[in-house]
Amino acid sequence: MTTLIVPAAGKSSRFPNMKIKWLLTHPTGDTMIQKVLDALKYKEFDRVVITILRDHCEKYEADTILHQMFGDTIETLILEEPTNGPAETVYKTIVEMNIKDDVVIKDSDALVAFNNPMPEHNFITGLTINSQSPITHIQSKSFIIKNDDDIILDIIEKEIVSNIICVGVWKVGSQQFTGAYEKIVNSSIFRSDREIYVSHIISHLIVQQNVVFEFIEAGEYINWGALPAWRRELKKYNTYIFDIDGVLLKNCGKYGEKNWSNTFEPIEKNMQVLEELSKNGNQIIFMTSRPDEHVDKFISYITSRGIKYKSIITECNHSKRVIINDFANTNPYPSCEALSIKRNDSLGAYLK
Repeated sequence: MTTLIVPAAGKSSRFPNMKIKWLLTHPTGDTMIQKVLDALKYKEFDRVVITILRDHCEKYEADTILHQMFGDTIETLILEEPTNGPAETVYKTIVEMNIKDDVVIKDSDALVAFNNPMPEHNFITGLTINSQSPITHIQSKSFIIKNDDDIILDIIEKEIVSNIICVGVWKVGSQQFTGAYEKIVNSSIFRSDREIYVSHIISHLIVQQNVVFEFIEAGEYINWGALPAWRRELKKYNTYIFDIDGVLLKNCGKYGEKNWSNTFEPIEKNMQVLEELSKNGNQIIFMTSRPDEHVDKFISYITSRGIKYKSIITECNHSKRVIINDFANTNPYPSCEALSIKRNDSLGAYLK
């Protein structure tokens, strides 16, 4: 039996003046924590426990929202006061939720996916980095030291001692974890003002108790633990609203020798821009003054090129189009933009 523990009782201090980070909404409509748990295939665990603060419930309805999202597939532990770090949060979760078997511990603010099923034994998940790895704030990570057999020799917090970072997924025996935690906090060198990380507990088990942990390479890793990283994620999924005539097709109108009925001339460079935006996950909406019967060929054409779109708004006025959107700390100013391009011009120069 394995229980997934998600310690989500931090203060989200790196996300000022907004709700707790793991309740922020991803452009796809899911919350951050939904993305995190879905990637980990949380439904395959025997139990899932998410530990939160009473303050989160009173200010943001965290407990209500979690159960609206996940139903009875998860349990919540509500702590009255913040702990001194993730290790204490995990410790309290194991004790108060009466967890006796193995636990997988997962951060609430990073997406991690596996290429293969999780091992049955103890492991730490990491990522081997190189000069091309898209990792920021590397000095804030914990680093894994392993041998050639992928047995972990140690894990060091916030010291660059290898080219393997820990990505925040650990499997360990629940009683091994609580025993090591108690030894550390009861030791003569323990300082209550120091934050204890999960990596400190795992390091103690490896070095002091010779507990074996295997290194598992992450199949996918996206870290959203800091606001700039979350902002970068949001920018990957913009909604683009394109006019058709004069932007994607060479402009023509309802009447004349060349008209909607007999003329169809795609602007190839702009179609390539559209393909790239669609491929990268952006949402595409089209607007046009054309009536429905004059967009069928356009729909067939973009579909043949693999371009995905949300909707087409037809019969728009032959006039200025204005987009209005609200802004807030979670969707900062400017929350919308507008581009006016010369008719039939190259779109790429405007989007750079």
